[in-house]
Amino acid sequence: MKKEREEYLEIIRGLKGDEEGRRKAADYVRDSDCDTYGYPAPFSFVPTFYNSEELSFMEKTVEMTHSVLSKAIRHYVEDPEYRKLFAFSDAVEKLILLPCGYEEQLPISRFDFFLSEDDFSFKFCEFNADGAAAMSRTQIGCEAVMLSESFQKFTENHEVLPFEYFDTWVSALLDTYTSDIHVQKSADQTDAEEGKYLPALPNVLITDFKEAVTWSDVTRYLASFEKAGVKARFVDLRDLEFDGEHLIDPSDGMVFHAVYRRVTTSDIAKRYEDCKALIDAVAAEKIVLIGHFRTTVPHAKMINVALLDEQTKAILTDEEWAFVQEHVLPTYRLRTDTKGLDIAAIKADKDKWILKPEDDYDSHGIYAGGDLTQEEWEEKVDSLIDKDYIVMEFYVPAKSEICLPIAAEDDLANGTYDSVQPAGLTSSIAYYAKEAMADDYGIKPWFSMTGTYSFNGKFNGFFSRMGQEFVISESHHGVSIPSFRLIGE
Repeated sequence: MKKEREEYLEIIRGLKGDEEGRRKAADYVRDSDCDTYGYPAPFSFVPTFYNSEELSFMEKTVEMTHSVLSKAIRHYVEDPEYRKLFAFSDAVEKLILLPCGYEEQLPISRFDFFLSEDDFSFKFCEFNADGAAAMSRTQIGCEAVMLSESFQKFTENHEVLPFEYFDTWVSALLDTYTSDIHVQKSADQTDAEEGKYLPALPNVLITDFKEAVTWSDVTRYLASFEKAGVKARFVDLRDLEFDGEHLIDPSDGMVFHAVYRRVTTSDIAKRYEDCKALIDAVAAEKIVLIGHFRTTVPHAKMINVALLDEQTKAILTDEEWAFVQEHVLPTYRLRTDTKGLDIAAIKADKDKWILKPEDDYDSHGIYAGGDLTQEEWEEKVDSLIDKDYIVMEFYVPAKSEICLPIAAEDDLANGTYDSVQPAGLTSSIAYYAKEAMADDYGIKPWFSMTGTYSFNGKFNGFFSRMGQEFVISESHHGVSIPSFRLIGE
């Protein structure tokens, strides 16, 4: 990682910033289908390269994390006392406890953590399960930087490959589907009536609210399903129908057997009636839902509170408990009745803490004390007490040097990059002006966060980000990082 990045930056300096390559990269993403909040997705011109030792570390980390979180999910389903740690609403709890016919607890997830490239020490930021979107941003960022002279010069001395996400996930999803007890039972029914049982090769539904879905992900998944010989389509949750036996696209009567759920459980709970067809089909055990609503358990920010509780210690091995203690940051419900929480001390030491909603996503409503003045911090804490928030110990992320692509002057002038993000901040791609090259070609340190994908508990590539603020996200001026595997190193 670190050594190869420094080598890459020296190549860029030797090319006096590689302005032509940076323009090609920006134009490629601009002309792609990959956008964030309505503008071209922001990304680093400098990739991260991983050697075999580093990838072995990622694989072991993903496997351990998956094991711990899977045990937490299973324990939540089995133990009413454990559920109290999560403080889910009745509606969300009912969704989580709906029946599920397969054993895999966490088919797809992404684990985000703050990593030191010097000694591989790290602390978790959060766990993403519902949807785990944005694979296309990594893929398209890789394709963009591969057009540059910088990349061509680097690969004169190194063999590299981007990670593959879409075909691999389709294969993993089908493995989970065929392990489902209802599909297994169907295979035993040699004289079953046609359509009565779940077939070995399903019709697959990808579903979300269409205004929220990451379309650049969906189109690539649909292509991968087609390549695998599987019929698949996207349908908005609100447009589905359930007749008591089949979940249907009413536009043409297509019946679905497997559902890849991209929508978060928190969004479904807010619009419960709009989602009744899907919910009823799951409750009736007429479809295989991947991932099931139970993946909400690690997705919610309350997972940190639960992981550090003695109840979790009791279900983990000694190695797993040591892993949790080393890598999970202390977290508390921001409530007046939380035992051991000194709200006055939190207000007085703003740089030590970060506020997050108990169950949300995409960096919505996150406030790092280090990004606010003392007065702003105290007001924010006061306003969120007893409002379904957690307060987590803040970990200062490591920094790494990168530089950004350069957008065409016409694009900067005509508003291509002027969309406003959810946090009310203008696009980080505004950094893509040529003026950003003035200081050593725009090379400067950014806070770093590593994101690793897990498919059925196996490591499968990255969605990593860097930012200038303590909240590292595209909604806070952040950029995604193209990631490559080093071959033979």
